[in-house]
Amino acid sequence: MKIQALGYVGFESPRYEEWLTFGPEIFGLQIGDRDPDGTIHLRMDDRHRRLSVHPGEEDRIAYVGWELAGKAAFDEAVAELSHKGYAPYPGTAEECKQREVLRLARFQDPYGFTHEVYYGPTTTVGSFLPGKPMAGSFVSGVDGVGHVVFAVPEFTPELEKFVTGLLGMELDLTLPAGKNRPSGQFYRCNPRTHSLAYVILPGHKGVHHLEIESTHMDDVGRAWDLVQERELPITVTLGRHMPDTLISFYMRTPTGFDIEFGAGGELRDANFVQTTPSNPEAWGHKFVGDGLPATIRPLTPEQQPTAKD
Repeated sequence: MKIQALGYVGFESPRYEEWLTFGPEIFGLQIGDRDPDGTIHLRMDDRHRRLSVHPGEEDRIAYVGWELAGKAAFDEAVAELSHKGYAPYPGTAEECKQREVLRLARFQDPYGFTHEVYYGPTTTVGSFLPGKPMAGSFVSGVDGVGHVVFAVPEFTPELEKFVTGLLGMELDLTLPAGKNRPSGQFYRCNPRTHSLAYVILPGHKGVHHLEIESTHMDDVGRAWDLVQERELPITVTLGRHMPDTLISFYMRTPTGFDIEFGAGGELRDANFVQTTPSNPEAWGHKFVGDGLPATIRPLTPEQQPTAKD
């Protein structure tokens, strides 16, 4: 299949209502219409859904949504999922309404993370109003939310087959393990350097972080100052990645996962050649966090990866 972008991400959390202030005040995300159960939808452009936080008993990622170009691509993707043994479950009318899409289909990767493919997201031109004044805007639109990084105990052939053979993504970077840093595989589906990544944490699985990006460095600098003023939990200091030139910092969210907020990320073109940077950081990005995100937990025996034909 041909994935266009990471279109939306959904989490569950007992502290979901904290996003009503956290999302707009720290990053400038807009609060969208809420669901009857209290679910909070946050916007970063004219799409009606980008990040959703549902009420739940524990902090966890609920789903990630991958955008397809249209009905034909969606039908082909569902047929491919069925043929390759991933048993896609069609989204109900209520679920499609909640996601604000025409149709969706749900399936799981070899480690049990829930993915959705969809098409036809609802958009209203000129409707996005940032939750606070911004110097720029969010990097989103057809290139999607940013990227999501999962933690898995090992990168198996089944997982490689899932990402490249099924989702059709291209490997952008293999990152060796280093001090305070796990190894990882980073994949792209559009000009962004990566939309999906898996880092290796033996004996654990979960979601590590979600990245969002502004078009203006001042938005990152102001958020960096605000996080320090409010003494919110920083996990990685301000710095610049060497592979994609993004200047960013990482912080712990009320839902337990990290958000990376940055600006200046490099885009790939047809002349891209994969390289291995001597160091993942050009400067900064010092690890100062206390422990793993709450959304990463020890692996249980039944959570071992499953093979597909």
